[in-house]
Amino acid sequence: MRYLHCLVTGGGLAINGDGAATWLGPKQQRYLFPVKAVAATFGGKFIDQLQALRRSGNLHFEGALASWTEDRVWAGIIAGLRAKSWIVFAKGSVVGPEAVLEYLGRYTHRVAIANARILTVDDSTVSFRYKDYRQNGALRVMTLPGVEFVHRLSLHVLPKGFTKIRHYGILGNNRRKRTVPVAREALARSQWLMALAIQPTLPRPIQEAPECPNCGADDLSCIGRLDPSGKFTPLAAGARRARIRTGDPPIVRDTS
Repeated sequence: MRYLHCLVTGGGLAINGDGAATWLGPKQQRYLFPVKAVAATFGGKFIDQLQALRRSGNLHFEGALASWTEDRVWAGIIAGLRAKSWIVFAKGSVVGPEAVLEYLGRYTHRVAIANARILTVDDSTVSFRYKDYRQNGALRVMTLPGVEFVHRLSLHVLPKGFTKIRHYGILGNNRRKRTVPVAREALARSQWLMALAIQPTLPRPIQEAPECPNCGADDLSCIGRLDPSGKFTPLAAGARRARIRTGDPPIVRDTS
């Protein structure tokens, strides 16, 4: 499954008959579109696509749902879906430059998973650390079969020719030098202009110290490097003696 993250302006430019620009915003304050209207539209689109999928022969029902293949039963199912109150999850607006940068920073310049989050790799599984947002961001460890891990990782590989970040409308590459100043001037004269509160500087994220798999200590220091062939290169005094004393380390596969 591929998905898109979109940031849109809370309104848009309208050109009057005399050529002057006016900023038009939404009737409601927190959302660009009315939530109930979005829910009804989503429900209608979903049902229409479900109908099209059945007409194409790509929707199959088996077992307890075998009766759904009958037109009479299917018509009843669709009628029930249309009678339902559909619900969408709509978050409040992203307001202010700091909030926009914080939102974009999560997706624009990072890979699917950092090497530091991968804990162990063996012949059949991969274990990695993740944040469980259902438990207030608590750190958890997940172990997946290697094939499933590669499958999930491949979902973040962009198709050939696909641009990761695109700008449309007044932010389009071929017009923003002209339209953004006009939009700012129109917004300054509109009722939707908001005075943003001064945002405190966000603290730098604390780097997690690596932990020793044997004793759990977090005051590790690099004394040498081991390449994939097993060649050891000492980087500190006593490194060779320390390696002989501790023995060969476990096999580590490069995940970069």
